[in-house]
Amino acid sequence: MLGTHFFGNFDLAALSIWLFWGFFALLIYYLQTENMREGYPLESEDGAKAANQGPFPLPSPKTFILPHGRGEVTLPNGAREARELAMGRTAVSEGFPHAPLGDPMVDGLGPAAWAPRRDVPELDGHGHAKIVPMAQASSFGVSAGRDPRGLPVQAGDNEVVGRIRDMWVDAPEQLVRYLEIELNSGNRRLVPMPMVKIWKDRVRINSLSSDLFDGVPATKSMSEVTLLEEEKISAYYAGGTLYAADKRKHGPESWKP
Repeated sequence: MLGTHFFGNFDLAALSIWLFWGFFALLIYYLQTENMREGYPLESEDGAKAANQGPFPLPSPKTFILPHGRGEVTLPNGAREARELAMGRTAVSEGFPHAPLGDPMVDGLGPAAWAPRRDVPELDGHGHAKIVPMAQASSFGVSAGRDPRGLPVQAGDNEVVGRIRDMWVDAPEQLVRYLEIELNSGNRRLVPMPMVKIWKDRVRINSLSSDLFDGVPATKSMSEVTLLEEEKISAYYAGGTLYAADKRKHGPESWKP
């Protein structure tokens, strides 16, 4: 019989393992090409197209419908970042770091680098802004720990730059994301919670010296913060850990409330 003779002399185990390896190879190809919808084609540090683009081609464009009426986005779309980075080569060949040519805190280089995210607030599943000031979120309150509102803000050089005006909460996650500072200049700025230390008599921010706080990127609105603003604010404080290191005082702190 045909079925008996065929399967009697055919190695089904070998067929199964080769089918598995074929499926696995196709899965790797699919996942890698889907991963290349953003950030490709690769560029060198100078912004020119890199010579080695890897073994996988770019996927065909796909259009994604964004939730909450925020339109559509097609990827890949060939769009490139418009800003020119103020940095120069330190070596002729690739793979060496570039040196800032201006103010790296303002230019967004090194630890102060930021990505051009969309200039709109992050939304929750109901289409509402996720991060809001506690003054506008009546259902939130401080149930544990110290309430920093009203405390003076001490910079990394021990100078007092202002006071905490409010806390900004991530409503779905039910945690504080930012503190709002009212500076001595009258300006208001946000600081990410991981960058602060809350003590009983002050709030300390070690990464920035007192002269840098007015340079913290501002928000367009004092009732919401956009994804791009979050990116720039966090990058500014992170950049201060390196670029403002020479302005910070070391050793015992001299604190006068």
